[in-house]
Amino acid sequence: MSSLVKLPYELLQFVVQHLDLADIRNLSLSCRRLQFLFHEPNITKAILQSKAPNTLEARTAKLSGRYAPELRRLVKRREAVASVSPYLAAIVAVAESWIYENGVLCHITERELRILDLHHSQSSELLVDIRELLASAIPESRKSKRFKFRLLYFSNDIISCLYQTTKPRPANYLVVFNAKEQRVLEAHLLDASFKIFVRNNDKFLFYGTYSPDGPDGVRCWVIRGFQLPQGSKPGVWFKQKLDLPEAIGSDIGSTISFEILNDPVEGDHFYGVSSQASLEDEEVDWMSYYTCFRFPLNSENAFQKIEHAPRKQLWRRWHVEGPIDDRWTFLRLFKDEATSELRIVESRKEWLARNSSARRTYYTTKVVFGGGSGEKFQSSSIDASLSETIRLAAASKCHEPDLMKAPPRDPDLVHPGDDNSTELMFTLSKSPIRCYHPSSQTFVDLVDDPPSFGLTQRVRIRGGSRRRWTPDEQEERSRLPAARRQPLELSPDTFDQVLADVYKHEAVMLWPPDQDPSVPDPALAALYNVLNPPTHFGNIRGSWDERSLIYGTGGAVGGHQALVFLSFDPQIHLKGIVPYHGKPTLDAPSGLPCEDSQTTSQPQLEASSQPFTDKGKEKETDTLQITSEPNSTCCPEEGTTLDSFNTGPGTASSASSPSWRKFKTPMYESISRGFHFGLCRSC
Repeated sequence: MSSLVKLPYELLQFVVQHLDLADIRNLSLSCRRLQFLFHEPNITKAILQSKAPNTLEARTAKLSGRYAPELRRLVKRREAVASVSPYLAAIVAVAESWIYENGVLCHITERELRILDLHHSQSSELLVDIRELLASAIPESRKSKRFKFRLLYFSNDIISCLYQTTKPRPANYLVVFNAKEQRVLEAHLLDASFKIFVRNNDKFLFYGTYSPDGPDGVRCWVIRGFQLPQGSKPGVWFKQKLDLPEAIGSDIGSTISFEILNDPVEGDHFYGVSSQASLEDEEVDWMSYYTCFRFPLNSENAFQKIEHAPRKQLWRRWHVEGPIDDRWTFLRLFKDEATSELRIVESRKEWLARNSSARRTYYTTKVVFGGGSGEKFQSSSIDASLSETIRLAAASKCHEPDLMKAPPRDPDLVHPGDDNSTELMFTLSKSPIRCYHPSSQTFVDLVDDPPSFGLTQRVRIRGGSRRRWTPDEQEERSRLPAARRQPLELSPDTFDQVLADVYKHEAVMLWPPDQDPSVPDPALAALYNVLNPPTHFGNIRGSWDERSLIYGTGGAVGGHQALVFLSFDPQIHLKGIVPYHGKPTLDAPSGLPCEDSQTTSQPQLEASSQPFTDKGKEKETDTLQITSEPNSTCCPEEGTTLDSFNTGPGTASSASSPSWRKFKTPMYESISRGFHFGLCRSC
């Protein structure tokens, strides 16, 4: 250690850049004279830019110049995820419907849409009057007494919603607006809305529906694009549409995923990945491959520049590995925080190697497009469907000789999770939210774990992480006969041994800890009241990202849900939330109306058992059905009403139009129920 301390500053900086971020953290804690590694501006800048350039912390540091605090924030966030120990737990809202996208919570209550940026600890909510918004976007909506309003997506201050009505005629509209600027960007009459999704950046918006446009009326994904208005320049719809093959998966988040992600060199692209393919592609050797495509977001001719990742790089699994329980599967696209590489992460519950017990495993797959390795297809016909080019891309590779053999798996990209034979596993109904954090090598579940006494619901977070064995641990293990390394390309049992040789798997952890009924802890009881609001039990659903998790509990369809926010980011501080080491009260959370409570200013909510869809029935938990008088407005509330401004003819409120948005104190301040767990630590 003395040699490291005596090294010149420049050499030490060079050495540190070749260490893993966790090793740098441990090195800084090993000696008081090395603590500057996480405080010195130049070294922290070099570490952050080389180890985690594709993170919010790195982008924030680049703007503020505060690299040392952001590096410590990054390390604390990863450690909090790996130890399943959030920095914040709070009830942030009570809502009738909601979405959580890109760190922003959008929720509806009493005919008002509220927008709250939780990642940036926003101290005010932006309120949108839904009735006035619709009147501005679709003037004929004033004639509709009953309608449905569903939140779809939020990104770059742009919100997309689905408006459905039956009078004066049945119609579905995609309503796109920028609440910050009080500008309606588009109100588009839809041909279909079944399984509709939206993705956008600041210049382009794409929406897709699962429509019966395939051969013989078979449903397939149909994607349409829109170039958003820029200043006085109006928006333009793409002249062509993108038809995906009917073989591609139908369940977003399970068998298919769509995202708009930024490439540091080539700019924003729209990406799609599916874990399913046609039976014809797999019937020869029963090999399963991902299907992955992208197109650039730089013009309205984007659909003519579709590109496919080489199929040989996208091997998924071989059928002899064992059966799968598809109910547990989730699928996501993400950019690696360290390399900015595009990757696929999929969780599968499998019965591997003819085992009688099932195991959840998290698989990560690298995706490479650039350098001419991808396959590009162009269509010169504006009206031509592009689905045939996608089919040809898949079919052209399905019988190549190098695809007939299962490639070896990389231990760094395979993370074994729960195993029925070694751990108590929760049923699917008791595990409503399942996550995986590649940067922390940790899986996290939100589980309902009611005790044998008292509560009928007890929400906890449960997770397991892994880390590489240290050199000393490896040397000690090498002396054991059972720890000898085996070759990769044999049986799944052998591969499990390889994983055990490379990684140390930590014991599965549960948070918060169990309450001792004989000696109850008042502070712990108060924490459980935050995670399980006494008046809001059941119907748990949620959303997650790399630094937070939010879930709603209570309320049937159309009822109120209490929204509980868990943050692993030490920089997220919500006003009015107290430190956990204080003396929290044991009373039920105030400000939380019962599920069936209503006020005179609240719209009448009805269960939407048969929502409007293109064909068939679809469960829509984010759809708000409102009954109100035509031309009615919400009761005025306290808040600062912002002046409206003219943003172009036909797309925005004019100077004489009433304002349909304003700012107000966030709902979490009036609820005031939650705890910070890291306020005493320096950031």
